[in-house]
Amino acid sequence: MIMQRRTFTGSPIALQGPDRFADRMRRISDGLLDEGALVTTNWRINGGRAPWFALRVWTGREKAVENSLTAMGVQSLVPMRKGPDLRRRGRVIEGQMMPVIHGYVLVQMVALAEYLAGLLGVEHVIDVLGGCERPMRLSDKEISRFNALARNGDYDWERPVALVVRAGDPVWITAGPFCDRKAVVVTPSKKGRGDVVVSIDFMGGQVPVTVPLALLKKL
Repeated sequence: MIMQRRTFTGSPIALQGPDRFADRMRRISDGLLDEGALVTTNWRINGGRAPWFALRVWTGREKAVENSLTAMGVQSLVPMRKGPDLRRRGRVIEGQMMPVIHGYVLVQMVALAEYLAGLLGVEHVIDVLGGCERPMRLSDKEISRFNALARNGDYDWERPVALVVRAGDPVWITAGPFCDRKAVVVTPSKKGRGDVVVSIDFMGGQVPVTVPLALLKKL
């Protein structure tokens, strides 16, 4: 006959002390980010060029994530453009600034998985594009070019574009985190300006992304 033990000694792991598990994980993430930022800074001082990566974040929280990373000493960037103008009672109200590509924040950091994993502890961050082990790298040159085009107004919502695309059309993305990738138009723009939704074949799956029409080239 097997006797069943009904009592246990000791305390469950992660329940001792006043700290919550989530709090300890956040401290670990913050520590990794601090270390990664320091390593990246030293890299730049010594003439190195750390690669850039794209973080997928909650739409509408791009600047909040950028500000959080900047406060931690992590180089980050959200290229911005002017949004659609509002027309009310014959008046035109200029559009507010908005991200060129919604739901993404660019970061520059030494390409070590443990440092990139620390980014996942930042509020509103969903994941690293491509994963922490094999993330999609972006060159410093391409990020500078993309940001310069955005600041120049090339991706402003109201800027007319001499390009007509229909649902199902194959297109080429010309700049940004998905530069030089093929996509398929899902929801086109019929006004010759503004945004379109495209589907990008990435890591064996389809990634829907909303991008400016001006960011595309028809194949």
